[in-house]
Amino acid sequence: MKATRSAPRERERSRTTSGSDQVHSWILVPSQVLHAVWRIARASVMTALSLLSATLSYFRSLYLYLGHQLKWWIGYLQRKFKRNLSVEAEVDLLSYCAREWKGETPRARLMRKLPEKLLFSQGCNWIQQYSFGPEKYTGSNVFGKLRKCVELLKLQWTEFSGMRDYHKRGSMCNSLFSDAILECKLYEALKFLMLYQVTEVYEQMKTNKIVPSLFRLLFSRESSPDPLSFMMNHLNSIGDTCGLDQIDMFILGYSLQVKIKVFRLFKFNSRDFAVYYPEEPLREWPEISLLTENDHQYHIPVF
Repeated sequence: MKATRSAPRERERSRTTSGSDQVHSWILVPSQVLHAVWRIARASVMTALSLLSATLSYFRSLYLYLGHQLKWWIGYLQRKFKRNLSVEAEVDLLSYCAREWKGETPRARLMRKLPEKLLFSQGCNWIQQYSFGPEKYTGSNVFGKLRKCVELLKLQWTEFSGMRDYHKRGSMCNSLFSDAILECKLYEALKFLMLYQVTEVYEQMKTNKIVPSLFRLLFSRESSPDPLSFMMNHLNSIGDTCGLDQIDMFILGYSLQVKIKVFRLFKFNSRDFAVYYPEEPLREWPEISLLTENDHQYHIPVF
């Protein structure tokens, strides 16, 4: 009887032990899974943090490098383009042109010779009577003022030459002609180039060199037998009381080395409706077009 009673107790103890082991196994498996997931997540987070730290370090180094380069370039450009604002002697104009126009293009050679011709062909003092439109005699300040005008012309010439997009070039033109001060400075630089061209041809005539016939016509006039007279009696008035005459248009074409095609509206249906300045360019120069109603006022056609 005693053996019979102990059997159920042993079965109960066995069921209890089996149930406890099953519960333990159910608890152990999720714990192991969570532990494995946590290890993977922690490794991913640590990897992400390492990458983030490396990225931030790279961008910080890049920022410092770019800041250093920007600072260097700002200093370089300031040193390069900062000029002495005081008015210096004419020697500064010579050195300026020699320094800024180092190339071997026709324009660069012209700009290097321009101040030397003007300053020493007839003596350096006569150029001081150059007038900037309504601004008459400026004395020794003329050299500094002309230097700025020529520098501006060079800058604008370079920008426009490198601009291929039609709409961007149109926007640049609109911006240029909306600034009266900037426009007048460019006009004075062009007048200065015309004066150089007249002076150079005058020197060539002294040595019996062949020159275009229009310059012989220019120097045959009582009002312009030499460059000084041309400047005083004609060039100084341009931009003040008068515009460009036909002979001035010829000189402008030679000075810029461009062929200027002018449509003369008052000569419509005649052989003189379209004319060229100069009529026979020395070489294949680029061509530009203008419109005029009276050979004095000119308009720029937009095609």
